[in-house]
Amino acid sequence: MEPQNSRSLYQLKAGQTAQITELQTDGKMTAKLAAMGLARGQFVTRKKGSSPVVVSVSGTEVAIGRETAKKILVTAKKNTFLLAGNPNVGKSLIFSRLTGIGIISSNFPGTTVGLNYGQTQFKGEAYDIIDIPGLYRLEEEWLIEGKKRNLFKELKYDFIVCVADASHLERNLFFVLEILQLQKPLILMLNKFDEAQRKGISIDVKKLSKLLGIPVIATVATTGEGLKELEREAIKLTDNSAQKTLSVPPAAEEKWKFIGKIIQQVQQVKHKHPSFWEHLQGWATAPATGLPLALVTLVVSFFLVRLVGESLISVLDPLYEDYYFPFLEKILGGIKDTVPGLLLLGDGGENYFGILTDGLHIALVDVMPYVFAFYTLLGFLGELGYLPRLAVLLDGILHKIGLHGYGSLPIMLGFGCKVPAVMGIRVLETRRERVIALALILVLAPCISQTAMIISILSPYGIGYMLLVFGALVLNGVVIGSLLNHVMKGETPELFMEIPSWQIPQLKPLARKIWIRMKEYLLDALPLILVGILFVDLMQLSGITTWLTQILRAPVQWALGLPPDATPLLLLGFLRKDVSIALLEPFHLAPQALVVACVFMSMYMPCVATFFVMLRESGWKDTLRVVFLTLLFSTITAIILRMILM
Repeated sequence: MEPQNSRSLYQLKAGQTAQITELQTDGKMTAKLAAMGLARGQFVTRKKGSSPVVVSVSGTEVAIGRETAKKILVTAKKNTFLLAGNPNVGKSLIFSRLTGIGIISSNFPGTTVGLNYGQTQFKGEAYDIIDIPGLYRLEEEWLIEGKKRNLFKELKYDFIVCVADASHLERNLFFVLEILQLQKPLILMLNKFDEAQRKGISIDVKKLSKLLGIPVIATVATTGEGLKELEREAIKLTDNSAQKTLSVPPAAEEKWKFIGKIIQQVQQVKHKHPSFWEHLQGWATAPATGLPLALVTLVVSFFLVRLVGESLISVLDPLYEDYYFPFLEKILGGIKDTVPGLLLLGDGGENYFGILTDGLHIALVDVMPYVFAFYTLLGFLGELGYLPRLAVLLDGILHKIGLHGYGSLPIMLGFGCKVPAVMGIRVLETRRERVIALALILVLAPCISQTAMIISILSPYGIGYMLLVFGALVLNGVVIGSLLNHVMKGETPELFMEIPSWQIPQLKPLARKIWIRMKEYLLDALPLILVGILFVDLMQLSGITTWLTQILRAPVQWALGLPPDATPLLLLGFLRKDVSIALLEPFHLAPQALVVACVFMSMYMPCVATFFVMLRESGWKDTLRVVFLTLLFSTITAIILRMILM
């Protein structure tokens, strides 16, 4: 089998470098080629010209006939570069533009919590890209899959592309100087160049390049400005990786003095009066104005999600009832009373739920509108830069339950999906913080699909029941956090984080982010919802539901007040918690019973995807401890709520 990216020497483009993998010439010609250095394993570079083919090998140029060149198989050399920089400088957006891989980028630090791998082509030549989490220090270690790693020392790469924030050049240059000490080829991209200009900051890019001895590119990642220049500089480095080594002072104080001298020569700042946005930055973090602003933001967000969600449902539901369902009845009505018919169409929810009826209705009509509304709002607040300010504001409150303000970011991510939220605990410094954050993510933050279903099934009964569910979850979070804060040894570190500038969200990046999230929902949640429906129906057909009902009838009825037939939903919750909550709807429960069930099902167990990510990030001991704790508190809370409400 030919190696991946294998082609003939003749097919190489001028300037491309490749490794010889096979010679399909006869023995005599093979020996002759080997004597000239054209042997298996050697690297060759194609020069201009088509007949004969001219290549450079081992410092010598060799001319080869076209037919012979077609019999020499080569594999194009791949170059690898690190995409590095401080947190929140726009690395992930540049990575997405270069690779076409959809990853989430936001206007707050710590968005990238793992390694992202991708590939791009510069003039036909393949380049592997490794997007690493944002760092402030070269020696800083990062928690990757449970292990602390120094990425610059462990990863293999040919050169580094460092992304810096042009609007905060002085602070970003410290990390650039540290990278220069590695004596690796380096390209510096000054991102957010447009933002710097709006702030009255002008930077002499050519002079900065000369002073640092490296290529420097003015970049605007949101528009793609600067990526062509990156391509040209990357190709230059590939052809000739030698760079003049800048003498960098080793001590931090000396580095800052050195940076100060550079800034004096390359940067000018035109004085501007503080804008409304700059005043708002102070208001958002001051307790006197920030707490009311946060409360207003929370209330408005809740009503916007509900308004947008219900508006979309009012459009989608008639389409389903008037067009889709009659269409299904027309083409599948003949098998309605058969087993396949029951599985596909159901029987109106009396005993069986249809995959194509109830399943698609739950996923596309009941849940998807709220998912869309939530991610639109979260994306807007993230791009605006409000989320890290909320973290600063909540720092004092979160300290009482064992976290600093930065711990609010993983919890907020949990309102979207618990999987990235659990991965997000890597940004926390100590095991103590990570365990507390893990427990709070499971309790405080029902994922958007769960939240959508809670709102969907309780909205007909008024906002009071919805607030009761979320209030119970918040109260449990406070109690569990306070308990762990007192029981676990250690102290909560002080908050240390960068607060990004406000920026007006741009439609295209925001739309891209929403599209990525919705695609993830359709590819991930939709199939699992349909599998969940099938799972419940097969349990009913096989008699397992009846058997489980007999065993768990008394505990489920006593603790939760649920009908016996709802017992399988508790098992289904481990596969997909939002599906188990969604399937409460056909039981036509009283609102009080729905409140008890929603609180219990939101807390009692993580879904299977979250559970395995927890195992990877925190180990089996901490995972099982947290799961046991949430199961215990969910049961106690359900019993108390049932005694009060029912």
